Amino acid sequence: MRTIRFITCDVFTTERFTGNQLAVVFGAEGLPTATLQAITREFNFAETTFVFAPENPSHTRRVRIFTPELELPFAGHPTIGTAHVLVASGEVPAVGNEMTLVLGENVGPVPVRVTLENGVPVHAQLTTAQLPEERVEVTDLDALANVLSLSASDLVGGAHAPTGVSCGVAFQVIALNSVEAVKRARLNTDAWDAVLKDTWASWPMVFAMSRESGADRDELMPAHVRGCDIRARVFVPGSTVPEDPATGSANACLAGYLAKRTPRDGLLKWEVAQGVEMGRPSRLHIEAHKSGSVIDAVRVGGATVLVSEGTMAVR
Repeated sequence: MRTIRFITCDVFTTERFTGNQLAVVFGAEGLPTATLQAITREFNFAETTFVFAPENPSHTRRVRIFTPELELPFAGHPTIGTAHVLVASGEVPAVGNEMTLVLGENVGPVPVRVTLENGVPVHAQLTTAQLPEERVEVTDLDALANVLSLSASDLVGGAHAPTGVSCGVAFQVIALNSVEAVKRARLNTDAWDAVLKDTWASWPMVFAMSRESGADRDELMPAHVRGCDIRARVFVPGSTVPEDPATGSANACLAGYLAKRTPRDGLLKWEVAQGVEMGRPSRLHIEAHKSGSVIDAVRVGGATVLVSEGTMAVR
């Protein structure tokens, strides 16, 4: 038997027991992938990361990301949370008011800029290793609406028609007409099996602009997610949970999707509230940079809160 160490945290939140849960594991060198997968299933969070010495001397650490079912090439909340944990735990010494970690992931090197106050990390922002790629696979709005237990009239369509987008992991980005429709969405698994399951971008992300409807000022909303530009939900059928409370990879896709449809260059920014309907409200900062109508950078950021630490015995 050997002992490994772990730290758990809540990502994309400033409030403990909200946001998206993450376990960060140290000391797993030499363990087979099957054991890493079993450890991930034991935590049973949406994702668990395993931190290793860097394979490239220009990187800070090598990081592998697992869901309870499979290994991912990239994911947002595990990247943000792992960077925060590395600095907060002293695994990577805190330096100044801002520092950049480069995490070697299966998608490639992912830089994460960590902001500190009095030596304590308060915010982390990743830059995606891949720029947005879009594919239109499903054009039947009635069929897509049925996947979400909605009607086609709830979908925006036109220039904002549903589109598959990937910055390393693909999602079906679906713009809805109202926050009320976002709240009303329910995944119809039979319809999902028929319409999206075997497509490139099978996981649906629904969103609506919230400032325009005043939903950003809802006094029933937790304070740390009030005032956001966008309300979003991400459904991940076939994974541990049918819905994810905070999805950095999907929100990177959303930043690219919105930036492509915004008729100006420069730095474009949005604040997204996700996980509200699940009781795990999360706040994500997303941005994209355009030059000559071409997106040349996509970033996702947010806060992280440490929750627990401990050890686990493994063979």
